[in-house]
Amino acid sequence: MDTIFQLPALCASIPAEFNPDAGQDRAVALARCLLDAGVIHGAVSARRASDPLGTSRLFLERWVAERLQGLHCLFPAFRLVMEGASEMCNHTRPREPGQATIVWYTECSAFAVGEALDRLEQVHPRLGATVLTVIDRIGPRLIPTFTPTDVMGTAQEYYWYGEQDESAALDEQCGDDPAEREAMREQMVTREKIDAAFPDWATQWPGQRKRLSRAALQRIAKGARSCRVRQLVGDVLALEKLSLSDEFRPNGDGWFVGYGAVLTWKPDDIAVRVFDDFANDAVQGDFVDWMGEAEFSIGEPETLQHWMADMEVRLAGMRLFDGLIHELSSGDWLRVPKGMR
Repeated sequence: MDTIFQLPALCASIPAEFNPDAGQDRAVALARCLLDAGVIHGAVSARRASDPLGTSRLFLERWVAERLQGLHCLFPAFRLVMEGASEMCNHTRPREPGQATIVWYTECSAFAVGEALDRLEQVHPRLGATVLTVIDRIGPRLIPTFTPTDVMGTAQEYYWYGEQDESAALDEQCGDDPAEREAMREQMVTREKIDAAFPDWATQWPGQRKRLSRAALQRIAKGARSCRVRQLVGDVLALEKLSLSDEFRPNGDGWFVGYGAVLTWKPDDIAVRVFDDFANDAVQGDFVDWMGEAEFSIGEPETLQHWMADMEVRLAGMRLFDGLIHELSSGDWLRVPKGMR
């Protein structure tokens, strides 16, 4: 491929052109795709114009950053990956020639939200449970969050052989020796320890958890005595209203470990241990450590534009979700007044 791509309006002072060599033809086509889709815009320096792949990545990062300003505690990042760029994302499946993939991921941190959710239950019955249910349901489409439900489910699958408690694991490891069983129970994650760490409603599956209706949430958003509660419930309502599909779920083999947050009830409680044990084991084999991906043909900018339109909603949702986790994990919730005004 020896064509010179004329890229108008990249720089006011020089003709904007990429001169591909044998290794740059696909990078040039990718840059053209991003230009046609509206990701690359404005002035591009001559130095940047000579590096089409780097320029594409830079402008994509800028496009995302403009829409994720003001984050408090969750910081998603985005990678633009082409075939032959396996060093950028070692665990994604091989890409076909002419395909590119945008992968998004995040580092994981722990946030203690128990004080806030307990207080919300005191402000209005089932309010804390409702907020947690919204996090459970919408998190996988925005920033996956390891919640008390995941603590229980992971313990059942990872420690307890798929059972409701540790009895089968003790039978397998210790037989009938009472001293050995007691010693192992002391060291391992048990049902009793999880039950002691969380209220019963927090570890229930979201579909089984009793929650408030949207109308009830709207009344609280208008009438709660606490301005902080009114704002938080307003954000929860906004999150629930988002129209999000499963279209960009990660497509990989192995255990999913691409969480952005571990929600504990108290700082460094048993949720941290369960997540760390599971994640450290998972990465010894096949695993998925990114939270979303979108593949597109570098000759079809309309596919990229479809992703951009969808991500406008998702990135706005990520800002709301970040604000919700930050609000739940900060400040003195015990001082928040209860009841309605």
